[in-house]
Amino acid sequence: MKSTIIILCFSILCISCTDFKEISVSKVDGFYLKKINLEKIEAEINLQINNPNNIGFSIYPSEFEIIYSGIRLGKASLSKQVRIDKNTDKTYTFQLNTRLKDLNPLDALQLLNLSKLGKIEIKGDLKAGKLFIKKTYPINYSTSITPYFQ
Repeated sequence: MKSTIIILCFSILCISCTDFKEISVSKVDGFYLKKINLEKIEAEINLQINNPNNIGFSIYPSEFEIIYSGIRLGKASLSKQVRIDKNTDKTYTFQLNTRLKDLNPLDALQLLNLSKLGKIEIKGDLKAGKLFIKKTYPINYSTSITPYFQ
């Protein structure tokens, strides 16, 4: 029992002394509009997240503000904890649910033209960590993408 506690303390000490590199969004793999009606927008966005560290992390439920072609669509969220492996670049799916009454009425009219190439901006904080160490990584990413309707 005593050796288990010593090993656990030593492991925590080694992890806490490690300098972690920034986790970042490397690209948007897809932006899918599932449902647009008079009440709400349902969409999902696939983000490729790069972990350059030699240790795996867990991504905790996080939220991002999504802006497409100047239209603030709302917050996309990761609803459950996801494990990312060390030194990987993997894609994770975030869900977007927005009520249309929360949008500017002029922006709601522009939603009819979402099938063309536009600029998507993702802003927010990615919460990640391992064991007792948790860190928030600011994400500010933009790229051009064409949304797909499912």
